[in-house]
This record gives sequence, structure tokens and C-alpha cells, in this order.
Amino acid sequence: MIALCAAVTASADDDLPTRVGRMSELAGAVYLAPQDRASDWAAIGQNYPITGGDNLWIAPEGRAEIDFGSGQLRLAGDTNVQVSALDEHRLALFVASGRVILRLRTLDPGDSATIDTPHVQIQLDRPGAYRVDVTPDRQRTILMVRDGEADIRLSGGTQQVLPGQTASIGASDAANVAIRNGFGTDGFDAWSSARDRTYDASPSAAYVSREMIGASDLGYYGTWESYPTYGNVWFPTTVAVGWAPYRFGRWVWCGPWGWTWVDDAPWGYAPFHYGRWVSVSGRWGWCPGGFVHHPAWAPALVGWFGGRGWAFSASVGAPVLGWVPLSWGEAFSPHWHCSVDCWRRLNQPYAVATTAERRDHAPVHFANGNVPGAITAVPGHVLSGGKPVAANLVRVSQANLADAPVLAGAPAARANPLPVVHRPPGAPAPSANEPGVRIAAPFAATPSRGGRTVTVPPAVYGGVTDGQGAYTGVAPTPGPKQPANVGHGYALPSTMLLPPAPSAPPVFPASVPVVAPLAPPVAPPQGAASATPARNAPSTKGPAASAANPALVGGPVK
Repeated sequence: MIALCAAVTASADDDLPTRVGRMSELAGAVYLAPQDRASDWAAIGQNYPITGGDNLWIAPEGRAEIDFGSGQLRLAGDTNVQVSALDEHRLALFVASGRVILRLRTLDPGDSATIDTPHVQIQLDRPGAYRVDVTPDRQRTILMVRDGEADIRLSGGTQQVLPGQTASIGASDAANVAIRNGFGTDGFDAWSSARDRTYDASPSAAYVSREMIGASDLGYYGTWESYPTYGNVWFPTTVAVGWAPYRFGRWVWCGPWGWTWVDDAPWGYAPFHYGRWVSVSGRWGWCPGGFVHHPAWAPALVGWFGGRGWAFSASVGAPVLGWVPLSWGEAFSPHWHCSVDCWRRLNQPYAVATTAERRDHAPVHFANGNVPGAITAVPGHVLSGGKPVAANLVRVSQANLADAPVLAGAPAARANPLPVVHRPPGAPAPSANEPGVRIAAPFAATPSRGGRTVTVPPAVYGGVTDGQGAYTGVAPTPGPKQPANVGHGYALPSTMLLPPAPSAPPVFPASVPVVAPLAPPVAPPQGAASATPARNAPSTKGPAASAANPALVGGPVK
């Protein structure tokens, strides 16, 4: 069983960051190496969590965007960047080579944003749009300030760069900065501008903070309604057959937070790391709770049950682990160090009473456990191996669920590292379809404080199989706009009930080529989802790796 947090009076200064970035857009191959395994590189996909210490490399034909709440970082092909620091008050990047655009939307008093290159440090002084190019030979850094203001830190002082200016710094004479007015544009800039328009036009800003990572997608994939009990509730427009929250995706190990959910849906970040899920008139709806400017991130907001002590596990022949989305008013108790302020930020916006039980023992019941089809269960090796959950479900009867032990938190077991493939610098990038690929980047960024462990990359969203190899999706059954009698005794103030945002057509980025001589971006192949499970060897620790009874593995829970 995982270790529980220490006393609730612990200092907030020791809390883990409650801001974790998201791989929000990508084309082509994108690879990540955690700081504690700097030479191990694994292909990742959309919705993958990005945090301090992560090292990223974009294949020459690719591009990627990381949403970190207060802005977005965009990376062109053949770019190597380390996220040196990422938390509520600091963003620090190390651009080893390639081209990046940083769209910094907010910079509150006391916050900092810096970009380092192999021979210079850039301090960003105001929100704006900044582009940094490091030439392939790493002998020159070019800074373009399209909007904002930056200071280049030199040995003899600083050089200010104003909006509309371009600065060039050479490695051989880093003390001198060449400043000129104006700058050019290319396909990378055009793509970044199109992405900016997508964020700016999102209807979700009327309901949640723009700093809730992933929330900007929700207005394009669902609708908002208001309820007296919950406030604003978001309903997905189209979901897969047999869909339930935390079912179509996989678990990855994200230390020190532990097991973290990576959803398959293109909108599947904010609803699985913030808020609570409720069933309203037969529909699943996501509740972002009261408005919070800086909402606190969590790896997954679920209740756990099962394990080796469950009689059903013995009958299957392997530990079976299950989970259910936390409902309105239910507390999330992290296993890591979490001060009083940390616990309050994770729970109070969702009508959790401040006197609620913290983390002394497991709850005895989860409200969504009474919702038909809400509980998801898999053999333990599916969790520890990072395998797709929906394809490996275990059917559990109501009688078996009745005696399932409720756990205090997620299991502590983690997967074994994946095989490593070392690639010499300059060699062609491996195919994104190649099973078990891990590569060595052409240049490893300088390590810095922070970091975490990453295990298995997610699959590209492709819907849910119909059992015959096809992927399909169905629209949920519409229900009445007024909630059924599902009140939980927590009345929301009228200030939390916002009027529906005006409907606006989605704004999607135009198809633009990347800068020559790179090839046009290539979308991640749908086949990656089916290839990924073969990479994940069952763990030899934690839940036993023995296979479940084939008769009990298959379709959605009924």
C-alpha cells in the first residue's frame, strides 16, 4: 500500500507543484526523456503530462504544442528542449537546438519566465509572443519579440529587446548583441498564430479560468449547462460506445505524483485532472466547480478498490483493481505531502466540506458507485503495464462489487522501464510505428532540479473498438436540462451560475507547411494504439502479472 501524507500542518512551501503541462497538439513523432533517465526516450502522444525536468525532442517532420495554463510553448521539427522548471510561479526552458515560440498570456507579480540557450539567458518581462531559434550548429541564438519585452543577460549587464525587434547573439562573442527592427515569418509562425486564434475563440473561458489546462478544448467538443447544485456542468457531445469517465485511456507513472490518467479523447485533459464527474438524468457531466484563477492539478480524481485482498481477484487468478470517478462533494486525498492549503485547493471548489475526513483511512463508499456502468476494473498488470484500459476490461458482477475492499489510494506498484534503443547523433529518427522505440536525442539538455519518471506513452485517440476491429462513436442520449433529484446537500451561490456562452464555430488551425527544408507535418498514425500494448511487459512488482481469466476480460462493464 502506498505511503500516506504526513501531518496536515506541513508547510505549503514543500507541496508538489499543482501545475502540470499537457501535450496539447502534435504532428509527427515527439519523444520524451525523464530527468532521472536522461538517455531513455519514449514516443508520447496527446494529453501526456509535461512537468519540470522533462526533456523533449521533436523529429524533423514533426511539431508540438505544450499548454501550461498561463501560455503555450510551440516546438518546430528537429528541436530539443528541456522544461527546466514548471510550477505555479516559474517557467524555465533550455532550448538546446531548434526553434520554439512561447506565447506567454499571463505573468503575475512574483512570477518568472526564462529561456536559456547554450550560451545566453533570456528573461521575459511581460506577457507576449517570443520566438527563439538556436542554429543547428548551436553557435547562434536569435530572439524575436513579436509582442512583449525581454532582457538578454550578458556578462557585463543586460540588453533590452522591445516589441518588433530581433536580437542575434553569437557563441563566439556572447557579450555582443546585434539588434535590428523587424523580423520575417514562416510556416511555423503561421501555425502558431492559428493556434493562438483557437485559444482566443474558445467558449470555455466564460465558465472556467483560462489557466485551467486543457479547458479551452471543451467548447469545441461539448455543451455547457447550469444547475443549482453543481453550478456549470459540461457534457461531451460525442463519446464512444460504453464510455465512462476514466475508461478510454491508460495509466502512466508520473513520479512523485504516482499513477496518472492519460485519456484518449482529444478533449481529455481538464475533465480528468480537475473537478468532479456526476450523472445527471442518465448523462455523464463534468463539474469544474467554483471559479478559481489558478486551479490545482491532480493526477486522477478517482476512488480505488480491489487488489489482492478481494475474493474476486482470487477467483480470476490475478489481482483486479477498479476505480470510479469521484463525485460532487467527495474529497480527493493525495498520498504525497499536501499541506492544508494544498488539500483545500484540491477539494474546496467542489463543495467538499473543510471538516471532511482527510486521509486517515479509506472512505467506505463512493457516490458514483451506484451509477450503472461507472466502475471500471482491469487485471493489475494492465495498470502496471500501461496498457489500454478499454480493451482489457474485467466484467464484475454487482455481487462481487458488494464485497470489494475500498482502498485509501492508488496502488504503489509501477511498471518496469521499457527497452532502450540508443541512436547515434545525426542518425535518422526511427519510425513512430516501431514497437518499443526509445531513442537517444541528438543533444541532451543540461539537467536541472525537478523531474519525474515516465513509463508508457499514450495511444492516439481512435474511439473505441466495436469488437470487430472497427472504431466508432455515438452521441449520448440527451436528457432534460433540469437535473433529477440528485442533490448532495451543497447549494452553490448564484454567483457560480454563469449564463451559457454564445455558441461559436470551432476555429481550427489552417494546414500550413513547416519551414523548408523540413517535410510537411505528418499526423500521428492511428495504428500506434494497437502497437503500444506489445511494448509493455507486465510488471514483476505490485499487482501480480499473471493473466486474468480470458472469460472475464472483454467489453464494457455491465
